[in-house]
Amino acid sequence: MHVVQIRLRPSDLSMQMGAMRIWLDEHRFEPSSFACSEGSSGVVVSLEFKSGRQAEEFAKRFGGRADGTLTAGPEQEAAGEILETGLSPSGIVG
Repeated sequence: MHVVQIRLRPSDLSMQMGAMRIWLDEHRFEPSSFACSEGSSGVVVSLEFKSGRQAEEFAKRFGGRADGTLTAGPEQEAAGEILETGLSPSGIVG
């Protein structure tokens, strides 16, 4: 299995989860498992993929790492940058 972890601010979780679901559906990717855990530095979303290629593509799109190592924390506002590339301020994909 190929694990992807993405760190988000708690306030971004709902919007990002919606964006992830839309992206996964559009690309016809199905994670094998999904988990969320909250820590002092934000929420960590973990997904497992059977395909390494799918894990890499998902990690690239949402600012995570396919090997489970996080690239950026909430203090670097990576989640905000991700949202700007895929969603309009109203939350509409496009």
